[in-house]
Amino acid sequence: MTPAMLSRLTPAQARALALGLLVAAVVLVLGVVLAPVLMLHRHYDDAIESWTSRLETYRRVAAQAPELRLALDAMRSKDGRRFFLKNTAPNLAGAELQELVKSAIEGGGGRITTSQSPAPREDGGFRQIVASVQFFATVPNLQRILHAIETREPYLAVENVTIRPTNAFRGFKPAAGQEPEVNVQLDVAAWAMPEAPEARPGSRSGGETRRVNGTDAR
Repeated sequence: MTPAMLSRLTPAQARALALGLLVAAVVLVLGVVLAPVLMLHRHYDDAIESWTSRLETYRRVAAQAPELRLALDAMRSKDGRRFFLKNTAPNLAGAELQELVKSAIEGGGGRITTSQSPAPREDGGFRQIVASVQFFATVPNLQRILHAIETREPYLAVENVTIRPTNAFRGFKPAAGQEPEVNVQLDVAAWAMPEAPEARPGSRSGGETRRVNGTDAR
């Protein structure tokens, strides 16, 4: 507003204009001062609400601790370790699996011809051990062998089964009272627990004695 326009204002209009400018200045000052305070207040309100929600969640979880502890004790009492091979080293676990499979086949009336252990495979933090076996058995004995393998502990899983008749020519008939044999090739898988971490080089056992400043120290 120019001085010429101000000179044409009446005293009442001049006072109203001055009052309006004063109010505008006060509002501007309050906005500059209060805006950061209000924003900080909102920030802390959001933080308090967030931490309160977390605290309530932690309290609910803590209230479930006795029930979860009982469930954990129940799982431990079931001894899930018995479903895994006893040995953790790959060579020992492979030998253990070979012996289990051999026992099941020979106990079921089969005759093993070849047996080998392929390289183990990592399976979700555990080690999968495989035994590849070829043997002869009658069909009833094969049923007993497969049942013995898959219903024992530790858990064994039969994979990649191939069955071939030993006398495939047309017109073959077994002798009376004699079951024909089949040639069976299958893989049997089992799982081993992870191996315990080895001790770091340079670590000392509790009973080792070393010299420190001319004295013996453990």
